Amino acid sequence: MHFVSGGAFQGKRKWVNAYYALTHTPHVWHCAYEKALPLPNKYKTVPVVVLEGIEQWIREYFLPYTTREKENILSYMNAWERWEKEKERTVVWIGCDMNQGIVPIDAHERAWRDAVGWTYQQLAHICSRVDYVWCGINEQIK
Repeated sequence: MHFVSGGAFQGKRKWVNAYYALTHTPHVWHCAYEKALPLPNKYKTVPVVVLEGIEQWIREYFLPYTTREKENILSYMNAWERWEKEKERTVVWIGCDMNQGIVPIDAHERAWRDAVGWTYQQLAHICSRVDYVWCGINEQIK
């Protein structure tokens, strides 16, 4: 699995498209800002699945942020990890870095950022590659 992060509007989507040559590779792209992220069992023959908008996915489905929700997040990520390992496939996770700014006063907003930060740490741990994209340029950090 591959995790790509970076600031808002910094070229993550464009970089992933170019890196995986998605204009020439069969793939499925899901954006959590448009609809819910799917389960992996839906895709039997697709070699690349991109899951974009992790931060929105967390906001929509995993708040309030509890131990049970952490388990659900891990379960979802592990399902995609198993799917990827079944065959020669790739899962690309794209998440907006929102944890290096001002800490919000609102408790709900702080909980959301905490959940996103924790999830990104889990992804960085389980993914074989991690890139940070800034101004359209990647830096491989794992």
